[in-house]
Amino acid sequence: MIEISPNTAFMLYLGLTMGVLLGIWTFHHYTSRRQKISIIEQELLVCEYCHCAYLADLGKKVSQCPQCQSYNKLNKYRTER
Repeated sequence: MIEISPNTAFMLYLGLTMGVLLGIWTFHHYTSRRQKISIIEQELLVCEYCHCAYLADLGKKVSQCPQCQSYNKLNKYRTER
């Protein structure tokens, strides 16, 4: 049987733990860099009934509030971009 001192066992344990953590961090770092960000044009709207602020697509004339589920039209006084 191989005999090792407590200091050597502790250093091996610490080295293996740091190696595993470094490997997990490296894997996470490179997989998160591959993800692409998709940009969708949305605008911030406020519900006419419950006054909840939510995001809706730019091209839609009517949107549905996620909180109260009511349908809201775009404000006719709002300036177009």
